[in-house]
Amino acid sequence: MYIPQGYSLKRIRFYFWIGLLSAIFLRLIIIADYYNGSLSKILFYLGVLGYLAFFAHRYRIATRRVGVLKNLNLLDKVENRTPLSEEDYHGLQYIIWSLSVSKERTNYLMIFAFSIIAIILSLAFDLGMI
Repeated sequence: MYIPQGYSLKRIRFYFWIGLLSAIFLRLIIIADYYNGSLSKILFYLGVLGYLAFFAHRYRIATRRVGVLKNLNLLDKVENRTPLSEEDYHGLQYIIWSLSVSKERTNYLMIFAFSIIAIILSLAFDLGMI
């Protein structure tokens, strides 16, 4: 059974920033639209292209994790308290390491925060407060 190697921290940070910048660009459209329609279109395309890269990366990670779980039948082994082999431990180590270094929680929190800010700014623009 092939157990994937984890990505480098440099690669993990790269995709974190791609996801975060994409979230910011998509939320900045609301502000840019009030000032410059062309800028809002540029932000839209940059945000969507960034999200395509980010979510393709996240899909690969999720697929790799699930692949290790299924191919080693780890869930059944843990549920049934079946003794684990060295390969099983190696697979569990990969999954646990992957979860522990993932920046997805921070990314989701930042997307949430920037979404709230975007809603507040949009309402302020729409109500003429800005």
